[in-house]
Amino acid sequence: MITNVLDWLDASAGRLPDKIAFGDEHTTLTFSQLRELARRGGSYLCRRVQPRQPVAVFMEKTPECLAAFFAAVSAGCFYVPLDTKMPAERIKLIFDTLHPAFVFCDEKNAEAARAVAGQAGCEVFSAACMTEPDEAALAAVRADHVDTDLLYVLFTSGSTGVPKGVTISHRGIVDWADWLHGTLGVDENCTLGNQAPFVFDNSTLDIYSTLRSGCTTWIIPKKCFSFHKTMMRFLREHAIDTIFFVPSALIAAANSGILEKDPPTGLKNIFFCGEVMPNRQLNMWRRAVPGARYCNMYGPTEITDVCAYYIVDRQFGDDDPLPIGRACANTRILILDEEDKPVGPGQTGELCVMGTCLSLGYYNNPVQTEKAFVQNPLNSAFHERMYRTGDLARYNERGEIMFLGRRDFQIKHQGCYRIELGEIETALLAVEGVANGCCLFDEAKDEIVCVYTGGAEEHDLAKALAEKLPGYMMPNRYVHLDRLPMTINDKIDRVTLRREHIG
Repeated sequence: MITNVLDWLDASAGRLPDKIAFGDEHTTLTFSQLRELARRGGSYLCRRVQPRQPVAVFMEKTPECLAAFFAAVSAGCFYVPLDTKMPAERIKLIFDTLHPAFVFCDEKNAEAARAVAGQAGCEVFSAACMTEPDEAALAAVRADHVDTDLLYVLFTSGSTGVPKGVTISHRGIVDWADWLHGTLGVDENCTLGNQAPFVFDNSTLDIYSTLRSGCTTWIIPKKCFSFHKTMMRFLREHAIDTIFFVPSALIAAANSGILEKDPPTGLKNIFFCGEVMPNRQLNMWRRAVPGARYCNMYGPTEITDVCAYYIVDRQFGDDDPLPIGRACANTRILILDEEDKPVGPGQTGELCVMGTCLSLGYYNNPVQTEKAFVQNPLNSAFHERMYRTGDLARYNERGEIMFLGRRDFQIKHQGCYRIELGEIETALLAVEGVANGCCLFDEAKDEIVCVYTGGAEEHDLAKALAEKLPGYMMPNRYVHLDRLPMTINDKIDRVTLRREHIG
């Protein structure tokens, strides 16, 4: 029985020692090299921190950064990735909650890391790796491990302005990677292209598929997502056949025209998650790479990345919504109405999740944990944790789950109409000449604000939407931008848009 992700690293290093595990445009690490760095860095930590303590990793997105993660795990600790471009004030807020026992950094960010480390120890990871492996210490840590021990904590934005640390156990990741292998066939023959930052939970597909299955993951340079010709060259040169991108990255590539000029025909698996994927751009991908398998996944950070999936198995019109499908193995999904009763066919409710995949809660934040992780209201016989996602969903006529948007994206317009902004966005993204966009609600003015990029003129856009939407769902105001602000995870930054265009 696998109880620790390092069991996978040990097995892959033993079976495929010289195979590249992780690489980028500058460096590579084989499985044996990765394991050696993890053991050396872990031995260094064993002399300085106790097990089950947080180790912050303040490093650039490189293979060495991943080795630092596993060094923390080798010491019986859990890792906390930090974005090196994160403002110091946000890092302070994170550290006020986290109280890290140690900080690993790289040479480039050593000065900044030491400035924020406070009372925590801090060391350049490459220097820590000069330590010889301490077999006795590493073995003692492993012997004391259980699969519910924390593996990592990812900090997400909090509604109170204070970042929340989502805690994920080894068991959650073991289930996740086993599901990927068994259901989607991500195995040692795959070569993955990583897009997601390591501070974003989507990266766990790349990281832990590699450890579990012995495949190779190449970290795609950030510049490739702005210069799509460079992207296609990188995919070809590294024989990448599997990608897991946020929809914004796929949308941008489709809108650039590169799919017609230079399609990535070597791709076999095109997975996406994190936002709604519009069928207009998905259809562009399906025409350009017809032999690939496409999978739409859904899941918040609090449930070990993904809890529902839909393998695209039929044709959709450009303005059709795409299902998120059904629950992953060993996961239960409930859609509950406002009275916490299961919804009927076609009815809307909140999507709630149960199973091993659930986070153990928010780190050092019992108040927010109790709000989100609750007792299953359908069970009064024993304790059964359920996570309220805050997302609205319904079942379609095929029994597939349809994502309808955030519960806080449901608005009451003109005093009586309950509207899902996601439904307007689906229509918006299907309009010819719209590259990307979203809708916001100005409560003070009772106005729906449509923000978009692309060549569509406002008059033509309004006319096209009028053919798709009832009058009460039509945007009251249009904002055309040259580009949309994006978060570090390459999602549309709605907070910035609200601040700049609503106030």
